[in-house]
Amino acid sequence: MRNVLKSGLLALSVAACLQAEISEFRLDQNRIWLVVRDEPLSQLLEHFAAAGIDVQADPAVAKTVTGSWRGADVETALDQVLFPYNYLLDWQRETGPLGAMTRLTGIRIFREGRADAVQRLRSARRIETSFDGRTRFMAREILVGFGPGASIEDLRAFLARTGGTIIDANTELGIYRILLPEGANVLDLVAQLGNESSIALSEPNYVYDLPGFLPSDENAPAAPSQWNAPQSDSPVAVAVLDSGLAPDDNLDRAVIGAYDATNPDAPLSTDTVGHGTKMAMLAAGLADPYGSAVGEGVPVVAVKAFADDGSADAFTLMNAMTYAVQNSSGPVSLSWGSETDSQFIQTAVRYAASEGRPVFAAVGNEPTGTPMYPAAYPEVVGIAAGSSGKLAEYSNRGDFVDIVAPGSASFSGKTSQGTSVATAYVSHIAARYMKNHPGTTAAETVAALKKAAGPDGFLTEDAVKRLLIK
Repeated sequence: MRNVLKSGLLALSVAACLQAEISEFRLDQNRIWLVVRDEPLSQLLEHFAAAGIDVQADPAVAKTVTGSWRGADVETALDQVLFPYNYLLDWQRETGPLGAMTRLTGIRIFREGRADAVQRLRSARRIETSFDGRTRFMAREILVGFGPGASIEDLRAFLARTGGTIIDANTELGIYRILLPEGANVLDLVAQLGNESSIALSEPNYVYDLPGFLPSDENAPAAPSQWNAPQSDSPVAVAVLDSGLAPDDNLDRAVIGAYDATNPDAPLSTDTVGHGTKMAMLAAGLADPYGSAVGEGVPVVAVKAFADDGSADAFTLMNAMTYAVQNSSGPVSLSWGSETDSQFIQTAVRYAASEGRPVFAAVGNEPTGTPMYPAAYPEVVGIAAGSSGKLAEYSNRGDFVDIVAPGSASFSGKTSQGTSVATAYVSHIAARYMKNHPGTTAAETVAALKKAAGPDGFLTEDAVKRLLIK
């Protein structure tokens, strides 16, 4: 017995010129336009998955699809496309920046009586490199923000004109993530959209990479000999946007919130890169570059924004920032950066700042003098690494550096160093200052840290002690 779940009657416009075997693919409400020749079902389903649809299929399901369905009822078409298998469709009414739309969100395909055999099909992450060989972005993806006065009709006209598919939207920041047809030139389209009055901003969906830790500094202090777990009712927590979280008994006591922005339907329980776990330990006070005898515990909200390969796209980072702001009450720690200047990422940090969250970001582990983003944005406090009044040889430098802090710390007997360490540590100190001074604003917190660092910008151990006197 075939099962079909349907809800909502608003249009979903999806138009894509895919591979040669699929010459047309478009959805509008409960209608589908699909022209396909000798296409394996598994590859056809990949196109649905690439469009942000949750595809789950029994691995034993296999066939070749040929046919033409133009404006056909979705159920009627899928009866033929998927025969002899059963299927289930999920529709969801979503609130987007320009208004509500109903979007096809799920397809499940299975043999009779084997609904429990389905496995999720996830579209492979595909990354392109732009013309200069430095800026990277997701293949066929564009981020678009519409201007004041734009309507949902403007969005639909844009999709029809470009053949785009809405993959996702961030209503808080007013951004749509759109998949373009195969062969679309993302950079050319972005350039063209700069002349459209209804579109305020458009960019490729840029890709960012986590920095690696530098060779160990053998002289780094040991971790605190005692750690006081944070109070469960503490009003201030550090949001760490990074690569996830590995299980740790002490860290588990500090984490009051966890979210996987790369896979929102799954619990956050892993960190294959390891970077995020170390940053969370620093933010919580379980590691300390100065090796304090007692580590003061700080609550942490861990947000996984980077995939298991250590990369993150701008849209996922913006979703991670939105979650962090809405689910934490203190500093935001960004131990990563890129030379890529994205107005959408700046929009995200402006949002955090406007909500009273001080934002700290690493300036980079190469002394190039080249601005790194988001550290170089005026809304962000750029953190460099150094000690004894000197910048570390590896640390970046420039007028985008606001504070210099120690960049070496011990984690379970092993030492790591980098501006990432310095950033998470400063975020920890900022949270403790905010806890000690209830009601202090983000601007006041940043001003207090800069004053403690003095004219040379170095946040010494003595300066930290004076800053944290209650």
